[in-house]
Amino acid sequence: MRIISDHSLIIMAKKILFIYLTLVVLVQSQEIPNEFFQFQSKKLLYDYGKNWQSITTFGPIRLNKLVDYVPGDDSLKMDLRFGLTGNSTGKMDGMAFYCFGHLSFQNHFYAYLYPRIVSNVTSFSRYTGIERYFGRTGETDIAGIGYESNWMILQWGRGRQSWGAGNDIQLAISEDSPAYDYGLLALDFGNLRVRYFHGFLEEENNYNRYITGRGIEWSNKKSIVIGLSEFVIYSGINRPLDISYINPISTHLEIEMNQRQNVIGTKSGNGVWQASMDWLLKPNLRLSGNILFDEFTLDSDHMLEEGEGHSKAFSVRSVWSTGILKSLYTSLFTEYIMVGTHTLRHQSGYNNFVQRGLPLGWQYGSDVDQYRIGLNIFNNTNQITNISFGSRRVGAETITIDPYASYPFFQEVPFPSGIVTITKFIKGDYEWWWKPNVAFMIGLEYLDSDKDGQTLSFSIGFDIYYPGFYKL
Repeated sequence: MRIISDHSLIIMAKKILFIYLTLVVLVQSQEIPNEFFQFQSKKLLYDYGKNWQSITTFGPIRLNKLVDYVPGDDSLKMDLRFGLTGNSTGKMDGMAFYCFGHLSFQNHFYAYLYPRIVSNVTSFSRYTGIERYFGRTGETDIAGIGYESNWMILQWGRGRQSWGAGNDIQLAISEDSPAYDYGLLALDFGNLRVRYFHGFLEEENNYNRYITGRGIEWSNKKSIVIGLSEFVIYSGINRPLDISYINPISTHLEIEMNQRQNVIGTKSGNGVWQASMDWLLKPNLRLSGNILFDEFTLDSDHMLEEGEGHSKAFSVRSVWSTGILKSLYTSLFTEYIMVGTHTLRHQSGYNNFVQRGLPLGWQYGSDVDQYRIGLNIFNNTNQITNISFGSRRVGAETITIDPYASYPFFQEVPFPSGIVTITKFIKGDYEWWWKPNVAFMIGLEYLDSDKDGQTLSFSIGFDIYYPGFYKL
């Protein structure tokens, strides 16, 4: 009979737990949940000119605890968070139980998991879980495994990509979109970075829908970032993964025009191209901009006779860190976003930039523009205040009304198109972390719309969680 010591049993149990977590629980990408204070504070610190050596047009913001690695320490570290969050607008509209876990092993391996169980699917942003009995449902928002070094990221899982310069002005793909499953490869060559991702969106009426993106950016690691990127959505009835789009340095035009895809024709995919720039003009002045082309008319004389034109979108944002209050980070911002009538749509509606009926990019979709002016206040510890006001115009052909509708013929129309709805708004939010694991939120929004008249809404919320750290 062989006797196994307690120490051997402990080692064996650790190995079994690690294998289980790696192969079973964490088979789905490493980002910070949007609701977390760390996510919001990192965004604001970029506006104040902090940490610009790490700023990038390849978002969303990532969490990197691998820098805490101690050489020779090969233990498995787990940060866990079990929490309850809720919000109300006069009555309890929604409650959610969530769990967030971060695992790191040695200096390069990591994993994330962020599932939510909610009582009301409409009360939580980005949530697209299917409603079950009594309205309750669950969904994994972000989760994944990966390998990261100082020059490469390789990961697979669920989450979202948000590419573009500036806070909250992304166009084609943004941090507010529904989650999807994808694989990612990122390479960092110092001042030059490249990134590629390829994912599956959904099956809609037997059409399998996929998304892929590739981009390159240059940064001086001090004050400027310039990026170029391409995004493609392709689809087809029972269409399998297209090998031609797996090539990270291929391009949609070359693939489609030379008929290298597994569904031939110009209706099988929709490509858009974006240029972005982030510039810290002065230590207290940040300028950001993105311009996106969906359709671009080169043969202008012929095309304009046919009634065709350009299909584009752009966004600009400026932020001035005032420094008026020495103990607080205060910043004034102004921004303008415009997405054209046909932009992000396609001849086949299954190639539109949507998923589960929601935009993959800016939340208001297309055929819309908006200006906004606001103030952010951050005490650099536990409180964030946002106040903004502006005006938004939405046309009749916005992609948010009929997300999978196509345009049979691309014709220039007035922008915004049809009957235009104009909405003026004032919005304020306050978030206070009373204790490290207890937070309270207050929100106020006033809307004055041509369509719905005047509305005033008030909301309160909370977030309470139990933290834990384990080392195996």
